[in-house]
Amino acid sequence: MSEVRVDSRWWYWVAAVPLVTAFWVVCSVWMFVVVQVVPEAVVADAGEVLSLPAVALGIPALVAFLALPLALWMDGHAVDAAGSDWPGDDFSAPGIAVLADALVVGGSVLLFRGATLAAVVVVAGAGLGTWISVRYLRNRRDHVAMPASFWEWRDELRAGDRREPAGGERE
Repeated sequence: MSEVRVDSRWWYWVAAVPLVTAFWVVCSVWMFVVVQVVPEAVVADAGEVLSLPAVALGIPALVAFLALPLALWMDGHAVDAAGSDWPGDDFSAPGIAVLADALVVGGSVLLFRGATLAAVVVVAGAGLGTWISVRYLRNRRDHVAMPASFWEWRDELRAGDRREPAGGERE
């Protein structure tokens, strides 16, 4: 791991995508178990078991996925400018994230119109976005220093709050 520090918090948006996707998977599994165990919980088909948590997480997930290409691009440029051995323009993560966004948004529109394979398109887009996010974060960890614990992460967040007063004097 490198000791190069980057003053960019865009990678938090990149990390949000796998978190939202993992939460959706956990909620979908929970819904499936409830439908199987509770006799009163009747659902028409398996697509509804996947789509109900997706609707509940819709706005936060959509914001995370739509911010992903910009976050990848901004953070990639910040890492490159920090002087690490970052692959730079050779890394096509923002373009792949745009494709994932197109699948997620297009599949969501089709899902609300009642298309049969719409859930497959949404899952494919979420999977692609999650894959590129995890790949990017692993790559980033190899090239720059990232918080390894909750305490380091907290200190990184608080570093932006410590500003020097006007005139350069410390209080």
